[in-house]
Amino acid sequence: MGTVTVNPFMWDIGVDIVDISRFRKIPYSNHKRFYDHVFTPKEIEYCLFSGKPAQHFAATFAGKEAVYKAVNKRLNIGLRQIAILRDRCGVPEVNFHADGKEGNANPIASADLPSEVRVSLSHSSSHAIAFAIVRFREPEPQIFKTRVVP
Repeated sequence: MGTVTVNPFMWDIGVDIVDISRFRKIPYSNHKRFYDHVFTPKEIEYCLFSGKPAQHFAATFAGKEAVYKAVNKRLNIGLRQIAILRDRCGVPEVNFHADGKEGNANPIASADLPSEVRVSLSHSSSHAIAFAIVRFREPEPQIFKTRVVP
């Protein structure tokens, strides 16, 4: 009889693609209410000060959607609670905001958060795409006894 241990980590994925023209048609200067509802202040600042705001808003939006698709089975979370920020090298990072300052209506318990989140963003002149992979830690690994039948 053998023993099999199930991996205590569960992986979830999400992907999203956005037509950049959607963001070109609704510039920030004329649609601040929409942007403030969907994006965090740091995301807006990053996108506005980039050379091509529509591409960056579209890629950031795709990233938020991809992360949302990967976590929504386990977390009751809104898009504004997911922040796609960039590190010093420009690599996208995901932060979850549980305080009211970043638009959180539903508190997120830290025990419910994923143990690891990775997101990849890319865009052409017409589309932005994002892929997210999220790892959740399960409470306890399950051990099963197996028996080989001749």
